[in-house]
Amino acid sequence: RVNSSFNRSKLQFGENVAVSGERHFGGLPDDQGGETGLIGKNILSQPVVAIYDVAGNFASGKAVGLGNNTNPLKTAYEARDNIASNNRVFGNVFSGLTVNPYIALRSSLGFSVNQGGFHGFTPITPENAEASFSNGVNENQSTNTDWVWSNTAKFNRNYSRNGLSLLLGQEASHSQSRNIGASESNLLSTDLNARYIQDALGDAKSKVVNSSGGESALLSYFGKADYNFADKYIVSATVRRDGSSRLGPTNQWGTFPAFGLGWRVSKEDFLQNNHVLSDVMLRAAYGVTGNQSIPSGRTVNQFGGSNGDTYYDITGSNTSVQSGYREVSLGNANLKWESQKQTNFGADLGLFDNKINVIFDVYSRNTDNLLYNPAIPGTAGIASSPIVNIGAVSNKGFELSLGHQGDNWNATITGAHNTNKIVSIDGIQTSFTGPVSNRVGNIVINQVGEPIGAFFGLQSEGYFKDAADVAAHATQTGAAPGRIKFADTNGDKVINDKDRVIIGSPHAKFTGGLDLGYRRGNWDLNSTFYGTFGNKIFDAQKDFYVFQDFDTNVRSDLLANSWTPTNLNAKYPRLDRSDTYSKAISSYYVEDGSYVRLRNVQLGYNVPASMSKFLSATRVYVQGENLFTRTNYTGLDPSLPNGSFGGSAGDIRDQAAGIDRGVYPSSRTISVGLTTSF
Repeated sequence: RVNSSFNRSKLQFGENVAVSGERHFGGLPDDQGGETGLIGKNILSQPVVAIYDVAGNFASGKAVGLGNNTNPLKTAYEARDNIASNNRVFGNVFSGLTVNPYIALRSSLGFSVNQGGFHGFTPITPENAEASFSNGVNENQSTNTDWVWSNTAKFNRNYSRNGLSLLLGQEASHSQSRNIGASESNLLSTDLNARYIQDALGDAKSKVVNSSGGESALLSYFGKADYNFADKYIVSATVRRDGSSRLGPTNQWGTFPAFGLGWRVSKEDFLQNNHVLSDVMLRAAYGVTGNQSIPSGRTVNQFGGSNGDTYYDITGSNTSVQSGYREVSLGNANLKWESQKQTNFGADLGLFDNKINVIFDVYSRNTDNLLYNPAIPGTAGIASSPIVNIGAVSNKGFELSLGHQGDNWNATITGAHNTNKIVSIDGIQTSFTGPVSNRVGNIVINQVGEPIGAFFGLQSEGYFKDAADVAAHATQTGAAPGRIKFADTNGDKVINDKDRVIIGSPHAKFTGGLDLGYRRGNWDLNSTFYGTFGNKIFDAQKDFYVFQDFDTNVRSDLLANSWTPTNLNAKYPRLDRSDTYSKAISSYYVEDGSYVRLRNVQLGYNVPASMSKFLSATRVYVQGENLFTRTNYTGLDPSLPNGSFGGSAGDIRDQAAGIDRGVYPSSRTISVGLTTSF
């Protein structure tokens, strides 16, 4: 990293440039693959399956009833030479001119150049129940280049008790990406030095090479005015005019205003020298922001094709393959800005001579013309559906912070609540299912009046007690004592997909944090707690370790805590390998995802200057992260990662939130460190 700045009379200039490089051996830095990842394979592997066979080779479930899972140790071992790399150069250069005490000009050019790559090897798996005798190698390279050029002129002047600040600016940005990937199967040699994609090193007919790319630009003009009277009354106004190449030709430009008001009540005569309400600032704001974060090129139809897809062997002789093309995605020339309108009211309070500080905000945020690609009928073909402006979403909530800064200790409590609701879709539809499917099926629904990404399934009512209970219940396929009983929510006396309802939401009702600090002499102790409450988790792993889909491993207490005629309120349904009905998507998979975690605690010692003659400001510390978690969730970790889910419309992580696929849990880390300067 290089940072420098220079001042020459009225001229200022400098730069901030950083270079970074990453190498991940064994694949990607995290494990979010679920059943295809290492942690997922460990969960699914039956303990009776040996790691190695009698010949010392990796073993797997070859016999009937041992599953078709790949040996997780083999997966890790064979991936030891897989490398994911990422190299990046980023920063900005800037210059400024102080025209006079009131007017300043500034220009800044920010840039980022990112190069990523991966090369990996796929081994044969003859030991698997579903054996594969074809190995392979794959590589990909990507380059992303972004730059932002910003120019501003600022006027700032105080007139007696009046303060006025004006800002005018223009900004241009450009993004370009290019990716190339290739693969080849049936390598003649698995030697590391022979893992290249060449006709002579494998099956030339299996070689696949493809590339893709995108380019977009954004041009903006903006202005801002702030007025302050006696540090008591504050008015702020902002307006932006943005033009995006990602949107339709007639809708590329959008205008986004914002306004804010502030009143420092404690400056009024009636609150002067008030020791309880020492400082009171009331705020109100309204603003509109725009979103154009979709892949480039989606305003037009896109065409493509590949071997096995659109190429056709005219004569059937394997020598007359002719190339063909098809629509791979449908365009929409009428795409326009997604807009978000937010109203906010807040207060900043200093109480009891500012010994206690309170920040409180309540907001209402409405998003219209969402950029999304809803599913199209199968009769429309297999091309990706067009991105359209559709629907509206509402978010309402509050944020609170309460803190104290004492002579030798400090404490801050934070909390937030948000209610998310789909207001409308297209005026006709009232719901649509999510685009991310799981082994158990499609879990997510987006329904008017409900939160985005809600879980959708049958409502579990416990277990059938006996034959009389089965007879008295609505007609349910596979109903039998000990199996899960589902609610007849629509009252038609038949249990089917029409009885599916909202069974949970991944969105927390409340999140909170607690920061604590204590100082004594040269010692200091700091800790951070975090909690989330009211959110639900859909534990998709139950399909495996409760219902044994694909003959997988099971929970250690499954035998002891399954239903029996003498254990009617058991934790698990009856042990019954023929029961393929109880595993239907239902509230049985849904658990409370609330938790409280000690995220960080650090004990530090500031070394006195007399003890470190050549090193100044030396501090040693010991730190613990994720030391404990309090939760009722029975899975590995209630703190699920967002995951990397993308679709033809871009980021769709909100369509997979709160679904536990068996990802790697948060690590408990103990570290010792030293900071100093010389």
